[in-house]
Amino acid sequence: MDLAGVGKTYVRNMGKTYFANSVNYMKQFKKNNIDEKTILYESMHGKGMNDSPYAFFKYLMEKPEFSEYKHIWVLNDRENNQNYEFYKHYKNVKFINTHTKEYFKYLSSSKYLINSVSFPEYFIKKDEQIYINTWHGTPLKTLGKDMGGKVFQHANLQRNFLKANYIISPNEFSTEKLLASHDMEKIFEGQVIEKGYPRIDSTLQKSIRTEGFLTDYLHIDLDKEIVLYAPTWRGEVGEVQEILSDIVPKIAEISQGLKSSQTLIVKAHTLIYEQLKNADLPVQLIPNWIDTNELLYFVDILITDYSSIFFDFLVTDRPVIYYMYDKEQYIEERGVYLDLDNLPGPVYRTAKEVINGIKSKEYLNEKHLSVYKKFKEKFSSHENGRVTEYCVNKIFLEEKVRIKDTTRKNILVYGGGMLNNGITASLINLSHSIDYQKYNLIIIDAKKNSEEFQDNIRKLNKNTVVMYRSGYIQHTYKEWIYYNRFFRKKEVEDSKLSIYQTLFDRELKRLIGDVTIDVVIDFSGYVPFWSFLLSMVTVPKKIIYQHSDMLSETKKVVNGKKNHELNLTKVFILYKYFNYIASVGENTLKINKNNFSHITSKDKFVYIPNAMNVDKLFEHRKNPKLHNIKVNENELMALEDTVNGGMLQIKAVKPIKEDEINFINIGRLSPEKDQEKLLMAFAKLVNKFPKKKMHLYIVGSGVLENKLKNITNMLSLERHVTFVGQTDSVFELLDRCDCFVFSSNHEGQPMTLLESLALGKDIIATDIPGNRSVLGNSYGYIVENSVEGLCVGMGKYLNHEIIFNKDFDVVKYNEEALKTLYKYIENKN
Repeated sequence: MDLAGVGKTYVRNMGKTYFANSVNYMKQFKKNNIDEKTILYESMHGKGMNDSPYAFFKYLMEKPEFSEYKHIWVLNDRENNQNYEFYKHYKNVKFINTHTKEYFKYLSSSKYLINSVSFPEYFIKKDEQIYINTWHGTPLKTLGKDMGGKVFQHANLQRNFLKANYIISPNEFSTEKLLASHDMEKIFEGQVIEKGYPRIDSTLQKSIRTEGFLTDYLHIDLDKEIVLYAPTWRGEVGEVQEILSDIVPKIAEISQGLKSSQTLIVKAHTLIYEQLKNADLPVQLIPNWIDTNELLYFVDILITDYSSIFFDFLVTDRPVIYYMYDKEQYIEERGVYLDLDNLPGPVYRTAKEVINGIKSKEYLNEKHLSVYKKFKEKFSSHENGRVTEYCVNKIFLEEKVRIKDTTRKNILVYGGGMLNNGITASLINLSHSIDYQKYNLIIIDAKKNSEEFQDNIRKLNKNTVVMYRSGYIQHTYKEWIYYNRFFRKKEVEDSKLSIYQTLFDRELKRLIGDVTIDVVIDFSGYVPFWSFLLSMVTVPKKIIYQHSDMLSETKKVVNGKKNHELNLTKVFILYKYFNYIASVGENTLKINKNNFSHITSKDKFVYIPNAMNVDKLFEHRKNPKLHNIKVNENELMALEDTVNGGMLQIKAVKPIKEDEINFINIGRLSPEKDQEKLLMAFAKLVNKFPKKKMHLYIVGSGVLENKLKNITNMLSLERHVTFVGQTDSVFELLDRCDCFVFSSNHEGQPMTLLESLALGKDIIATDIPGNRSVLGNSYGYIVENSVEGLCVGMGKYLNHEIIFNKDFDVVKYNEEALKTLYKYIENKN
């Protein structure tokens, strides 16, 4: 092995922050034992000493039975922070910064970890550690996967929650939203303590230190009526200036409109606090370090918008006013869980309305008081000022247990990147077919920004748990050497299996927390990293799929390169570490077993057919979407329409005409699908039958798209061939056409053939093992795998010389496919 080369790569990577953090954290992780009496606190990624972690800290510091505990606070900005100044002299309190050697040390050695948001991606909780995630508010705004935007934006939060031994929740509503929006309700093995928020204890108890600072340092007259304006964060990081220019005049207008017996103060979001400090505000800006809940004790009227602060304030029975000058825009961009027209206080759109509402005391009308009472019952019923005490007793004094739902097996599946291909289609089908009463289907993949990836994630069944890999694998230098030996030299030493198992067990724990996995499935079978990981983790059952003639895949040439050869030859050597190697076609199984039986036992090679999404397949027959439209006097068929930025965008193609014979091909535009051969055959067909009206629709996208379009032009087929691209209306389009033509050179189990059979379509397909696995001698019309073979077959079809069998039972097929999968999942060997 090229140790010098690996060493140079290692040194070079240490110059990258994410890699260096991972390595340095792992050094401390390996070095340090757990200190049973150390507690690490982190709030808002080290931005403050506040929220529920601060409530825990204050309580524990006061109790003599915890006097021997050491308290580690993650606090990056300590300048002018009076909490820091007060506690820095305590011998049992230490302050550290994020992503430092001390941070890595205490993150990996503290017995108790208390966080209001999340630890970094490199964090791995040791089995002996107790992680308490307090979160930071009852959600009015949508969370996790319920938010608009990237499907994976909650990935690190999800991982953190799944690592937690305890999640603190103030009410049933918060529990439900937190678990569901992060895909955790079926797989979380920790405990939810749904007894209120520790931080709200601080709203019910006066802080003498905070009172002194408000009066002595900020010169706020607490004898006046204190009006707090606490707006939530809007927009993206980097848009601060725009937000400042928007909010500063509003603050000034409200301040000027208040009575002399009233004082307006502002508590700003961390992201705009520094800018507001220099904005020449006519009111007092409350420093970031002051705990919001301690501040609320002194507030008489709260003005807010979409912030969860108003839920905390309900315990005071004092009025809440909502200033939502951008309500429609905010709902569209972020989303909310509750009806904004039915909140426990009046909702205003302008600063003038806010001022008039305060003067008229509209918040005291019967409607608002009634809603206030209902909200308090629903969201604040546990808040008695002793929530922190309850949580401390539960966490520190009771026996720690994790709870797994034993009624369902957890199946972890890597799907192959969620590209637009047959593997993804099959995985989506499985997600809509599997028995969720017996199994939790957990799909994991590296997060990707592409619309292709995100669109396919959204097509998964809503019961599917989706997790995303980000960050870097945690390793020692020795592990790095052996890890790279596999990728550089395609070597796995059986004598070093314990190294690989330790490495990948740790990586899986980093990715999915403490979720117990019963079965792992490499549903792709093309990506070495995932095959390596899933083959080595300590899990009872491991299955890897073969969706094609895998040896032929290594020989496939795209743009002059054998794109799969390097990766697949690495995957092949891992086969022996799986319990089963599953081919999706019976004939393909024979080929793969013959080609790879020298690697592992023949008994491991099995046939597991892909499942189908029967409901989706026939949905268009109940709710058809294809319709003809006219554009500049040209008739087109609209496939789908979307609204983007207020503009209606329509995807349309040449309409299907009933007086034509309409052929259709569906699949990736790639070498193994060989649409070039189909175009050559279709050109011969058009020339051979000049009086026959016929058209070919090619559905799909891929690396050969431009080449195939050029060939179409070269063959003068522009009027006879339509390239559709990707479309969600593919089944309806297939159903509207007359005959499905499949030109592939090798396949595993072509789903498009099964879908065509289910829809009762006529089929012409090349004579290859994968096609014969599906069609056998009963269905479709199999032709020689050549230009001439396809031309002859389509010619016979035009002349009505072929009789097709239409008795395919898709429901029975699906039942058998799932029964086979379940058999290998449940098998004990």
